[in-house]
Amino acid sequence: MGGRSKPVELATRSFEKQGAATAFFKAMLNRYRPGERVNDEDALDVAALLERHTEYVAKVGCGVSHFQVMMTEHGTQCFRIIRTDGSGTDFSYPHCITQRPPSRKQEVSQAFRRAVRFDLYKARDAFFAKHGDANGNATCAATGERITREDAHMDHRPPMTFEVIVTTFLCGRGISLDDVPLTAGQDDQVSPEVTDQTLSEAFRLYHTSLARLDLVCKTVNLAQASRHRLKDGRVSLTQ
Repeated sequence: MGGRSKPVELATRSFEKQGAATAFFKAMLNRYRPGERVNDEDALDVAALLERHTEYVAKVGCGVSHFQVMMTEHGTQCFRIIRTDGSGTDFSYPHCITQRPPSRKQEVSQAFRRAVRFDLYKARDAFFAKHGDANGNATCAATGERITREDAHMDHRPPMTFEVIVTTFLCGRGISLDDVPLTAGQDDQVSPEVTDQTLSEAFRLYHTSLARLDLVCKTVNLAQASRHRLKDGRVSLTQ
C-alpha cells in the first residue's frame, strides 16, 4: 500500500488516505493569514494532528496555550504552537500526517537554501524593478500570468537546479551530507541552518556563479517536484 493510501486516525476525525488529510489541513492553513490565531474548532483538529509528530514532547514543551499561523522564510505558511509560558515553535503538518521526518539530504538542501535566501530575494526584487509593470506585476515564466512580488519565487533553471548545485558543491569539496554541520531541534527553526559560516559563505559564492533564475508563481513552483518543467522562451533574469 502506498504511503498516501494509508489511513490517518486522529482523536477528532479519520481520513481514509493521507492525501485526504493533507488536503484538509492545507485548506485549513490557507484560511488564515500569517499571525492569526487558529480558532477553537480548528484547534481541536490541529492538536489531534500534533500528537502524531515524531518530536511531540519537545514541540509541546510545558504545554500548548493555542495555535497560530506563521509565514516561513520561504514564503509559505505553517502552523505554530504558542506554549503556556509564551514561547513558541513551528511544526509541519505533512510531517505529522506521514510521520516521516526530513531526510538528511532534504535537511542539507533546506539549510543551503536558507544560506542563499537573501540572494534570491535580491534577484526577485531586481527582476521586478526591471520587468514589473505600472501595477507592480511581472510575468510568471511557467504560466505567462502576471503575478505580484508576494506571489513570486525564483526558480533554478535546468540543468543547474538547486539540487544539482548542492550536489556538485559537496562533491567538489569531498564533503558528504553528514559532514555538513546543521542546527537541529530549535524552536521556530522552519529550516535547519549551516553552522559553519565559512562553508555557508563558500556555498553562496558557488551558487551565485552557477544559478540561472526564472520568476515563477510560488504555488506553481511548490506544486511541481520536477525542476525540468519550464519551457524555452521564458523571461530570464539577467545575472
